[in-house]
Amino acid sequence: MTTVDLALAQLHQGDVEQACATTEDVFGLMSGSPLPGAACGYCWGDFYRDLLTLAPSARAAREWADHYRSEWSPA
Repeated sequence: MTTVDLALAQLHQGDVEQACATTEDVFGLMSGSPLPGAACGYCWGDFYRDLLTLAPSARAAREWADHYRSEWSPA
């Protein structure tokens, strides 16, 4: 959750690419695992929503969203 909080702060400061890069460690650590708990799920949901709201046309945002959906969308 701390990493997602950091990424949210970076995103809200306008650093979209750094925010997306910050979350990559979490994708690696959780590779193949389901999204943990409701609280953490809300953090990811907040990041996802804010990312697409604040930077909908940024390449990093689109790539991140694709990665998120491929990792944690129901099959």
